[in-house]
Amino acid sequence: MPDPKEKQAFDLSEAEGEEEVSGTEFGEGEGLGEDGEGLVVNLDGVSEEGNFPVMPRGIYSANLYELTYGLSQSKGNPMWTWIWEVENHPEPDYNGRRFYYHTTFTDQGRSRVKRALIRIKCQDDYNKVLLNTSFKPEDVALEGKLLGAKARLRVDVRPYQGKKSNNVRDILPPSESDDASFLNA
Repeated sequence: MPDPKEKQAFDLSEAEGEEEVSGTEFGEGEGLGEDGEGLVVNLDGVSEEGNFPVMPRGIYSANLYELTYGLSQSKGNPMWTWIWEVENHPEPDYNGRRFYYHTTFTDQGRSRVKRALIRIKCQDDYNKVLLNTSFKPEDVALEGKLLGAKARLRVDVRPYQGKKSNNVRDILPPSESDDASFLNA
């Protein structure tokens, strides 16, 4: 175990993905305080392109990791941002990858919200409750009752700012095997 008083440096180019300690250097005799005091970062040799390769076009099993309510940047429309996390994929590097999916509460966008709520599988069927009642999207996001919902994501590859990027095209119901494992969890 390294001496805590000894200056420690980590090279980000060799330790990518280890967010807790990557690229941190503590000042002599100091630990990292609650306000980040003592943090020094060396980004030399780190690619600004990131380290997440584009996943192939396909359908991926996922669970709802996070749901937030906000306003869209372009028009200020009320919207949900769904963050889905890939699970149960045979390629271990794909498990845990996160994808963003946006639905707006405009007249044209509500059908996409409804389709997503119909297709996801929640342990207590809370999604079905929402389909049959009035609700405040912000309250639903804050409650967190949809978190952990199961679905499959139809993912495409598309250009974004001159580079290939993944894009969630649609939310599909979970597969039979995903559904069965979900009910036994």
